[in-house]
Amino acid sequence: MKKFFVAGLFVLAGAAGLGVVSLDAQTPTPPPFGAWFGVARPCTLQSRFPKPAGTDDQETCAKACPTGRCPQVIIPADAVTMAPTLLSDGTVVADDMDELFTGHTTGLGKWEYGGTTTLGGRTVQQINASFIWFQPRSAADTDPQNPLSHFAGVARPRFVMFYDPTTPDLIRGYIQPYVYTLTDKFGELNLTPGTPFPTPDPIGPLPSTCDPTQTSANPLCLGTLHFVVRRIPVR
Repeated sequence: MKKFFVAGLFVLAGAAGLGVVSLDAQTPTPPPFGAWFGVARPCTLQSRFPKPAGTDDQETCAKACPTGRCPQVIIPADAVTMAPTLLSDGTVVADDMDELFTGHTTGLGKWEYGGTTTLGGRTVQQINASFIWFQPRSAADTDPQNPLSHFAGVARPRFVMFYDPTTPDLIRGYIQPYVYTLTDKFGELNLTPGTPFPTPDPIGPLPSTCDPTQTSANPLCLGTLHFVVRRIPVR
């Protein structure tokens, strides 16, 4: 019965592309679902601070911006601490330190296996995800007498992870946050005519490129950040 269970687990993991089984130990390599913790840093950043050694991953950035150097980000942070969680049913939950400063909410969305690619000379499994959080309006653009004016819309990042089963407790990847302004200055939703849904559509296909220089775009991409996250252990 034990051998049958292990063999079945190997088939399921291999078919899903989410991990492999060590036949020697008869235990599965941990799949990518679980809780992760790490730091995202802009691929391109004009900063008065030097980049800490070992934190610049232009190889991952090239995956996000294959036509050349990623454009300068329009976020103020040199680093964003983050904690994404991938659930086995395809749900993704994501938190980051910016929730403490801007007041945006936890991100909720979906992830899926996206085939294989090459990173660092190794064949890795690509995981594609996106999620949505509610985005507040900047304080300078709100009406203190109207609480609704604090609601701008949502942010929906493109979130890509590269999982190497030989290092199952560490994942590299990149994130491109798009801000969808869905409300007018009074905080009322702008609706697509004849529908109950806001415009622009935050659950439609994401733009194919991220260009923060297009400051009037809606959605507006804030830039490309690369990250490394480690699996959060049980104890």
